[in-house]
Amino acid sequence: MSASTTQPIPTPPEEPAASRPEDLIAEPAVQGDLTAELKQVARPFGKPTLVLAGLLVLALAFAGGAWTHAAFGSSSGSSSARTAPAEGQQQGGGFGGRAGGGRGTVGTVEKVDGSTVTVKTVQGSEVTVSTSDSTTVGVTQPGKLSDLKPGQTVTVQGRTGTDGSVTAQAIVAQPAR
Repeated sequence: MSASTTQPIPTPPEEPAASRPEDLIAEPAVQGDLTAELKQVARPFGKPTLVLAGLLVLALAFAGGAWTHAAFGSSSGSSSARTAPAEGQQQGGGFGGRAGGGRGTVGTVEKVDGSTVTVKTVQGSEVTVSTSDSTTVGVTQPGKLSDLKPGQTVTVQGRTGTDGSVTAQAIVAQPAR
């Protein structure tokens, strides 16, 4: 048995160069200019996004302006542009006076006689209010002319005639204070 046979020691098969971890790290991850690639990806907002953001800012500015005007704005007419009342008539105003064009009359009910209501304004003058079947009367909830009582504060909306009387479109009783 002096003759011996030598067998070669088996070696593991060689892996392809790209699959070894050392080789993966050694190669560049991006082919070409890395700076240009990063600049292209770094833009977070495109043109459509910027346009929509601008429109949103404009809409919010408009809504804020409308809210501000509603909260602090003046009425549409100035006192200097109003015409003087006819002789024997009182200048219309927001409260206590009367104005044409449906602005209203505010005062207390003096009496209700059929379809006519007499209202005493804050200034002390009496206004005759004529009503019709289409006149609405509100007393916290819809009501009738018979629901109006002397001493009650009401707001009358309607047209002022040449004689100073008001043709009512609506009468609303104010809550007691």
